[in-house]
This record gives sequence, structure tokens and C-alpha cells, in this order.
Amino acid sequence: MHFLGLDYIISSLIWLTVIFTIVFAFRKQIMKLIYPDTSFDLFISKIKHYLKDKYPAVKFDLSIIEDSKSEKNPDTRKYTIIGNILDQYKNLKLDPAKFPKSTPTSLRWDGYVFNCEPNKDKLPPDWAKRKNALIIRDHKTCLRCGKKLTQSTISIHLIKPLKDGGKYYLENLLSVCKDCEKILSNDPKKLTTLNIKDDLDKIAEQS
Repeated sequence: MHFLGLDYIISSLIWLTVIFTIVFAFRKQIMKLIYPDTSFDLFISKIKHYLKDKYPAVKFDLSIIEDSKSEKNPDTRKYTIIGNILDQYKNLKLDPAKFPKSTPTSLRWDGYVFNCEPNKDKLPPDWAKRKNALIIRDHKTCLRCGKKLTQSTISIHLIKPLKDGGKYYLENLLSVCKDCEKILSNDPKKLTTLNIKDDLDKIAEQS
């Protein structure tokens, strides 16, 4: 019976260790080469679920998924799709039909009318009450994109700005999410810090 030498066994174990280490270190790249479509399909599935869950009122046009098929680099294709979705989100228009015509008297309080008048650059002293009234009136929903809101995530948009004579009447205030308020502010610097962009980028990185 022939037995393998100790040197051969040790050498084989070393080579197996080296190969295993290389495979483990580059496992993500190897899996992408073996299963490129699976990884991309997972990305698309996560994107669709995210948009449906967070923005049920927005009808995103996802034809970019089919239109980007010619792009061979999966990462480039992912960010092309994300860029298209972000452009659609930024270009959403406020629907005037959603503007409040009146506010139920049950949502008003003593001093409500008096505090509607602007006082320089100061918010009304009952600002927290106004936010709470808006959350109730607007059913905890952003009136621009439909995202669900809480007391801590709501932002308030003035239909008619103070500089144009707008006041703090509830009929002039809209419940919006923080991303939508950044977009409605028309400040280009704020558009680089959108939560939806961070979320979509994270999905791309994890898929």
C-alpha cells in the first residue's frame, strides 16, 4: 500500500487554505459573475417593494428597467435606474385638488386666529398645535408623495409664502414629508440630502 508523504499532505493543505482564502475574499465578485441576473433581479424586486411601501400614491414609470437592458455593467445600470426614479420624484407636482378648502372647527383652539398673523421670522407660539391639527386633517400623509407621516417626520409647506402675503391659517398649510419640503423649497443644496436617495443607494449596495 502506498502512503502519501507528509510533505505532500502539508503542501496540499497550504494550497487549499490559500484557495479558500482567495475565494472567501472575492466571494461577492465571484457570485456576481456566476449569478449576475439573480443579483440584479433581487435589486429590482427590492426597489419595487420599497416604492410601493413608501410611496403608494406615486405612479412611478419603471420602463427605464427595460430601456437600460443594453447596459452591461450591472452597477451602472442600477444607478441609471435610481437616477431616473429620483428625477421622477423631484418632478412631482403638488395637486391643487388636495389643497384644503376649510378646516373643521374641532381642530381649532382659543387664540388660533390671532396667531395666524406672521410675526417677522418667528413661528406662531402654537406651532406644535398646528402640526398636530395638520396630521389629523391630512390623515398622517404627505400631500405631495403620499408618504406616511408622524409628529417627528412632518414638515409644513405654505401654499402662499409669507413674502407673498401668506399667513399661518391651516387652509394655507400642507402636511409634507421632509424630502418634499426640501424639493418645494427650490434650494439645490437641499436636493443632495434626500432620504429617498440614501434609501435607494443602500438597496443598490446591498443587492
